[in-house]
Amino acid sequence: MTREQIARAAREQFAAGGYDRMTMRSIAAQAGVDAALVAYFFGSKRELFDEVTVLSFDSAALRAQLLDGDSRDVGERLARCLIEALDEAGRRQRILAIIRTAGVEADTARMIRDKFTTGVLEPIVSQLGAGQAPLRAVLVMSQILGIAVARHVVGLEDLTSASQDELVAAFAPTLQRYLVGNIS
Repeated sequence: MTREQIARAAREQFAAGGYDRMTMRSIAAQAGVDAALVAYFFGSKRELFDEVTVLSFDSAALRAQLLDGDSRDVGERLARCLIEALDEAGRRQRILAIIRTAGVEADTARMIRDKFTTGVLEPIVSQLGAGQAPLRAVLVMSQILGIAVARHVVGLEDLTSASQDELVAAFAPTLQRYLVGNIS
């Protein structure tokens, strides 16, 4: 139980402030344990961050989910998948921790580029066959980062109060254009 308390406190703090603003002591204090116990269970702050922000998902299953069906609806499928992930508290904490940290830490920014943009989005775009897969994947990632930050970090009211269906309806056409539409 104590290990999970520490992990929960770390996820919350990393999501709220990113990697650089959190300390092992502040995480320990929130978990109600000694800082030495945090180090015992997780090692370094970086090891703790890496463990508690792992986004466990099957990239092959995600690709199949997004590519299954008419390509004219792929933007909507991606928008719904993203909005649902961001509305689930545990996944949102992990996503926000990664995004906040990427702004100040090169390794995390590289992980977003390598794992998500190049490793997940680019193969999806390639399979859709619209050409310019690297550029399209980057454009899609820019929108994903933008909606996550605007809704959950900045807290823009119209985005925070919108329903999932409203957000998907507004967000999907832009993703659709970047995935398979005209970008020139």
